[in-house]
Amino acid sequence: MEVHHHPHHGHEKKIWKNYFWEFFMLFLAVFCGSLAELQVEHYIEHTREKKYVATLLEDLVNDTLDFKNDINYWNNIINNADTVRLEIEKPSAARNHRLLYQSLVSLNYNNTFLYHDRTIQQLKSAGNFRLISNNAVADSIVAYDAWVQSTINHIEMTFSNVLLPEFQAMRNQLFNSKFYDIATNDTLLSAAIQKEPAVFMVRQGKEEVLFQFYNKVNDYKWLTNTRVRILKRQLRRARNLIAMLHKEYHLK
Repeated sequence: MEVHHHPHHGHEKKIWKNYFWEFFMLFLAVFCGSLAELQVEHYIEHTREKKYVATLLEDLVNDTLDFKNDINYWNNIINNADTVRLEIEKPSAARNHRLLYQSLVSLNYNNTFLYHDRTIQQLKSAGNFRLISNNAVADSIVAYDAWVQSTINHIEMTFSNVLLPEFQAMRNQLFNSKFYDIATNDTLLSAAIQKEPAVFMVRQGKEEVLFQFYNKVNDYKWLTNTRVRILKRQLRRARNLIAMLHKEYHLK
């Protein structure tokens, strides 16, 4: 009887080609998995970028509305400053005391720009500016923000902390504030001026202070003109940035 030995097929000796293909298939699986993960990450970041751009557009539109309101407001203030100076130039008997009083009261306020920077702050806070893949767009956003933070804030601080207190200190030596709170109500003001006309007149014996106040109103007007120019310039920047975002991100 012959005994035949059958080879065990599961234990053949592997050659280098077997190892190569096993390594290659493993490498290919890892590589494809990495590619898929990168693709998912890229999609997520692109989606976040689009969301940031969409909210940034909303902020910029709101900025443009506030710029336009502020420009109109400060142009009206410039006209009132001119009225104050023109009335001061007249002899006391020839002045329109009511008009002077009303114009003067309008110069008491500081209408500051309301910066809608929620998206820019979000981009800054966690290093999310890297999500803005378009370098030109990112640079424009940074430049726009810098102009608001530096130029507009600087002129507002100068007005609030320097010019307005000096203006108010001189004004308080010359005018009675009794009817400031009703200066925009024509009915109440008419009744007040009939009852107490002296309240609306410049105090007597204050010619030197009045002269200094006249010059201070000119400083007020000059700074306000500068403010309007800056607001107009920044309004153009906001509109240009809006147009750029629409173009680069194909937004409606």
